[in-house]
Amino acid sequence: MSSAKLLNFPEDILIYLFTFLNLPDILYIRQTCRRLNDTGNLKIVWLHTWETQILHKCYPFPTISSEPTEKNSQKKCKKYKGRMSVKNMSRAELEQRTRHAYRLGKRWLDEYPGRTNSHDSTVKNFSPLLPHRDIRWVVSPSIAITDIRFVRSVRCPSSKLDAGLADESILVLSVSKGIWSVITIWDVPIFLHGNDDHEPRPRKCAEWSLKGGLFTGLCLSRYHASEADLAVSVVCEGRHEIDLFNISDVGELLPICAVPSVPMRASTLGEEANRHSQAMQPMKPMTLSGSLLAMSDDTASTVIYNWKTGAFAILEHEEDEIGVWKHDHIIQVVFAYRSVLVVRARSLHLFPEPELYLASPSSVANSNFLTTPGMPNIYSPIANHSFGWVDGVSVVSMYPDCSSDNPWMSNEHSLDLYELSLNPNFVSTPAPEHAHEQMYPTECPYQFPPICTSRVTSSRGALRCTDLILGRCGTAMWVKPGDRATHGLLVSDMYDDYTYVARLGGRESGIVTMGGGATESLVAGIFPGPLNPDENVRTRKIYTNVSKDWTALDYDEAIGRVVLGDATGSVRILEL
Repeated sequence: MSSAKLLNFPEDILIYLFTFLNLPDILYIRQTCRRLNDTGNLKIVWLHTWETQILHKCYPFPTISSEPTEKNSQKKCKKYKGRMSVKNMSRAELEQRTRHAYRLGKRWLDEYPGRTNSHDSTVKNFSPLLPHRDIRWVVSPSIAITDIRFVRSVRCPSSKLDAGLADESILVLSVSKGIWSVITIWDVPIFLHGNDDHEPRPRKCAEWSLKGGLFTGLCLSRYHASEADLAVSVVCEGRHEIDLFNISDVGELLPICAVPSVPMRASTLGEEANRHSQAMQPMKPMTLSGSLLAMSDDTASTVIYNWKTGAFAILEHEEDEIGVWKHDHIIQVVFAYRSVLVVRARSLHLFPEPELYLASPSSVANSNFLTTPGMPNIYSPIANHSFGWVDGVSVVSMYPDCSSDNPWMSNEHSLDLYELSLNPNFVSTPAPEHAHEQMYPTECPYQFPPICTSRVTSSRGALRCTDLILGRCGTAMWVKPGDRATHGLLVSDMYDDYTYVARLGGRESGIVTMGGGATESLVAGIFPGPLNPDENVRTRKIYTNVSKDWTALDYDEAIGRVVLGDATGSVRILEL
């Protein structure tokens, strides 16, 4: 009996055989003959590859919207601003994005161990994770970048994909502070496979400023269906307000409305309230999700505000003790499961899910609707915790990641990963029948206090950029200062015991020793999870900055890119 030949199998059998192949094997087998190349180019093959080798392995992948229905698909596509379902992607785009996610996941997983630590043989060092592309441009010469954010990725039209002009564009928001603050939106073309034949040229899309105005805070919506994408708090000529904008796929800044900045306290009464109101601090926007805006002050109050209806609720905890030299300033507000998590520099507060209250016309006319005694929508925390002093906190999917800083320790500095677990005894209570009845859950939705699961030690030092970004897959980015200790006199930390290939302008320029604290470094931490099978945290250096002038940082784990702003007015995107 003659043996069966692979090419004699029908197409459905070949497709089934392709499901057993890893992504690299699919690329190799496509090069053998035309028949297998045609089979390997079927969309059903890449849908299965994406599902089994990206989705099931929890590799980073851009957020994909739900598939729009045929009846109102155009309306939903516009609403989701460039985000499409995987099923609506072309075969070529799905393959590109799947290959990019596979390569990025493998880069995080590959150890590439460096040389053994000479001070501790049990410590496993990892070689640097060098970016394969460095995109740099100048926003405003000699004017410092005070904030930098990824807005979102925008899918390029099929015509551009087929022509090889670009795979996607990234919208980047920069804030420069000269005489007054300026917001600029940039469009940066990106090639998923790092095509070096095309040098990306960022294009300025929009610019907005208020003459004489200074920005005190901003937040971007991560909810792609949101009408409002950006909230900015502005102080100008003694007036405080929060402006809301929509950001289109072409980078246009479209004003929506202005929200009055609210008072920071709600429970003070009588003459004390009058004296306090004269020294009120404006609130800053912290979280924007759909029509809900969370804004906080730097002492003890947070307001959840529906900017469409005007309904609101107040979350309030006890203030710092008088005389505390470092304020408990706001860092992050998270809409969690049946609760709101307020993260401050020295404390963590969990509030019950509030009922929003629509102020009466008389109280709004008197401009004191947030200081009216006896209002029913002032909530106290149901749980709290203190980390001590921290430099930065990032909370993702209820995993707070805190960089703690004890000012009385000369060189100790650490990055700690805390976990908040769901409370199995939590019982959800129905909404109150009457608006004046404040209801609290019978149990806290999460178990307090948070549990520290991982720790990374580092050296302390002066930093302009204390941003800390944690991704959902367990990777984090932060800027590590140079060690203040004199090189050679003290044992260097775990980061400084290997060499690093410096990347200047995206090109290798030689071997630079990282010890001695001569530079600040961009460092990645990979916590135990889908991208780190070990029990310990892996740390990888990514980039060094001899000038030590980084002022702002943002990180998008899903696309594997970091953006940095510096004091000279330059912006740099690093593609991992």
